Amino acid sequence: MRQVKHRTPTGRPQRVAELLRERLALILLHKCADPRLQEITLTEVEMSPDLRQAKVFYVVRENVDRVQVQIALDKALGFIKAEVARENLFRLMPEFHFLLDPGQERAAKLEKLFQAAKAGHEPEGESDS
Repeated sequence: MRQVKHRTPTGRPQRVAELLRERLALILLHKCADPRLQEITLTEVEMSPDLRQAKVFYVVRENVDRVQVQIALDKALGFIKAEVARENLFRLMPEFHFLLDPGQERAAKLEKLFQAAKAGHEPEGESDS
């Protein structure tokens, strides 16, 4: 009877994800004509173990309409995939899913709560508000 060896994680999805994040950022910044796509920052890419799915997390600068940015990303998806294919990073092109980074939004909410708590505990007359 043949023994089945279990594969140990090699960290390849993480290495590929970081390389893909760098390449996508360059594509969005320098090659996409839509100015809405220059208003985002890619924070993280998560690759599936088989490298077939890529979750691309991004944050939007303040005073930028998130819905319009998502529409622009959806519209430019074919172009982005073509540019990634031109770089020959993958044998099979992964499916990209662009998602708003929830961590940044949570951090902003926590910061507002801290500021409100700090303002509430300051003596009267010393508040910045």
